[in-house]
Amino acid sequence: MTGRSLSSRLVVSWVATLAIVFFTLPATVYLPLAALRIGDIAEVGLESWTTRRARSLVIDALRADASGTKRIELTHSLLVHMQRNPEFRFAVFEPKDGALLPGSSAELASNFDASAKVQSFGTMFHLADDPNPDARGYDRITETPIGRMRIIVYGAYFHWDDVLQQLYNHLKLINFVAFVPLCAAVAAVAWLVVRRCLAPLRSAAAEAAAVDVNSLDRRIAPRDLPTEVLPFVEAVNSAFDRVRDGVERHRRFTANAAHELRTPVAILKARVDRLNDKPLKHDIERDVRRIQTIVDQLLILARLGGGSDKKSDREIDLGRTVLAITADYMPIAIDNRRNIAFEPPPAPVAARIDGWAVESIVANLVENAVRAEPDGGTVVVRVLPEAVIEVADHGEGVAPDDRERIFEAFWRKNDASRGAGLGLAIVRELLDELHGSIEVRTTEGGGATFVVRLPSASARSRIDLGRMAAG
Repeated sequence: MTGRSLSSRLVVSWVATLAIVFFTLPATVYLPLAALRIGDIAEVGLESWTTRRARSLVIDALRADASGTKRIELTHSLLVHMQRNPEFRFAVFEPKDGALLPGSSAELASNFDASAKVQSFGTMFHLADDPNPDARGYDRITETPIGRMRIIVYGAYFHWDDVLQQLYNHLKLINFVAFVPLCAAVAAVAWLVVRRCLAPLRSAAAEAAAVDVNSLDRRIAPRDLPTEVLPFVEAVNSAFDRVRDGVERHRRFTANAAHELRTPVAILKARVDRLNDKPLKHDIERDVRRIQTIVDQLLILARLGGGSDKKSDREIDLGRTVLAITADYMPIAIDNRRNIAFEPPPAPVAARIDGWAVESIVANLVENAVRAEPDGGTVVVRVLPEAVIEVADHGEGVAPDDRERIFEAFWRKNDASRGAGLGLAIVRELLDELHGSIEVRTTEGGGATFVVRLPSASARSRIDLGRMAAG
């Protein structure tokens, strides 16, 4: 499943919002301040917004002939602006010698010193003798198509389309260049802030991922989580409660059903034992054993879900325990025209594990191997050092694609396969709770070998077992 990162979406949204604010700053901040006459910008006034457009129109009207004579030409755009602003005046000086260009307003120029002693790179002003207190002008030396000139504009009125002109002029390359490092800094800060804020969510996700069928009592702790996320966490915890209740009902039903079945199965077995030794009796006994196995497996599944501890404070001799279980299955193997060979470890192997858990693991593996072993074949059971048990058959083996699926409950290769599909699932679940492992290998010459690794006891315990065996 693919999805967009919440962190990246928040960072992108943050940067996009910053870009909008940055490039609309004149309209969103300066314009309201100027209109409301708040702070230092109150002296600038709304009329200052038209000076940029007026200066651009005057620059576009500058001309120079072949002889180098410079003048101001009344272009159509400049005339339209003058008609909209009857009090509008402009003057253009040569910065070097203070020469006034033809077409300039002599009245406006008379208010300024044309000497080159002071160079103005941007000055807002108001003429003291102007009866309009809101009139504003701008004096600036700037580059033009005919060279560097000093341009003075004054007396234009504010119009709302000046806002669009101001925004357009704000979208300059220099502003984009200035925005790039600002954007990078904001993105980095935003990423760090978002990552820090989402850390509790990642912790909650890890807690949710740790919940499985064996730990349904665990819940996601609401600590440090944002209040906006708490309803979701509470809903997930409620879902875990419902799943736990459903699993508990299922386990109780399984246990009760298995217990109810044990009595009729025992009665049936007793009646079969009183039958005469006929082929039909052997068939019925085999069927009864299968029913008994299914009932026992259902009880084990219920016990697995009941929270009982499979570990034990008592250490067992793994070799002797496995030998006893293997011997119990020898009659079943002989009845099915198979043999079982047991290979003991070179020295006693200690394991700190409950005996019934080892019995369940080995019994299910041996029964599975006996079913897979061809007629006349021999199932090999080995106990190796470091608490390793191997059960090998010489049947069809297990395909690589099926080596994980065979441990799923009720999985069978096909409808013709015998068994309920519970034995290997019980083995895997037991080993998971014991922190052990199981893997499937190919038996030399064909077949499947199941390798079980159990938690071994300490080296000192193994020495004690060796002394006991020697004594």
